[in-house]
Amino acid sequence: MFARRVLALVAVATVLLASGTMVAHADHAPSPTSVVSWREHDRHRAGTAWTDIVTVTPALGRTAELQERVDGRWVTRSTLTVGDGYSAPVGVRLTHHWTARPVTWWRLHLPRTATAAEATTPAKKVVATWAPSDDPASPQVLVNKERPLTPHDWAPPDLVRPDVATLGSHDLLRPEAAAALERLDAAAHAATGERLVLASGFRPHEYQEALHARYVREHGLSAADTFSARAGHSEHQTGFAADVTRAGVPFTDFGTTSLGRWVAEHAWEHGFVVRYPEGSEAVTGYHAEPWHLRYVGADLAAYLHHGTIATLEEAFGTGPATSYPPARS
Repeated sequence: MFARRVLALVAVATVLLASGTMVAHADHAPSPTSVVSWREHDRHRAGTAWTDIVTVTPALGRTAELQERVDGRWVTRSTLTVGDGYSAPVGVRLTHHWTARPVTWWRLHLPRTATAAEATTPAKKVVATWAPSDDPASPQVLVNKERPLTPHDWAPPDLVRPDVATLGSHDLLRPEAAAALERLDAAAHAATGERLVLASGFRPHEYQEALHARYVREHGLSAADTFSARAGHSEHQTGFAADVTRAGVPFTDFGTTSLGRWVAEHAWEHGFVVRYPEGSEAVTGYHAEPWHLRYVGADLAAYLHHGTIATLEEAFGTGPATSYPPARS
């Protein structure tokens, strides 16, 4: 009787094995995964590069996912291949996305493999800072009453006419600013049905000098300095500034139009900022100019937008620039 029961159990086990319902040997539990030296707090300046050197165990040629938290969910920004050894170092460099917000959150995720367990590092808080450039050819150059261009009469060597409607003879911009203005115009037209007009782009030193002198004669020096930059201190000299309006509207009235309001909300998406916004006179030293756009590049424009930062002076931490330095004797 006992022998028949044993034979019956063996027969059932054989059927189950054949069907795949049972396994002959249990899988070994995957090895725990560790990630060592992942920093949880970093503060870095945009334009600089740094790398976290972490050690992954087991490594075994695994793929690691570098993830950023965006609107409450984790988004994989890049993947890294870990070394083939059992324990291997890997350099983790954040993607450029960290520069576009004052604070970002990152983590490193290693999916499970047949031999290694899944692992996710703690979230890393990264505080991004920006520094102004002194190079007049850089989109991040800071030009204001306290920071003149060097040299004062600098002029960009590469200017192009953007494919947008223009008004007057000052219709040139730096190539990257011109391309961005074309994209902004196309987006504005798609959203509002209206087109932008470039009223003034690059203005050379001698023209700015004559323009400011005329305003001084008409309004006096103190008043002129609140709405007109002195030569060598004008963003228009860089080729990155664009005074814009709508057809048939004086550019000084642009901010009151529906197109002007749309541009104020969406210019950052194309690398521009409204350089002299309402309420920032005590920082910039100029009356509000909703028509005056300044190309600074996509990351810096996003940084101001996401951080609700009004001016370049505040983004760079340079402080207000409301007056010119005393003239040298």
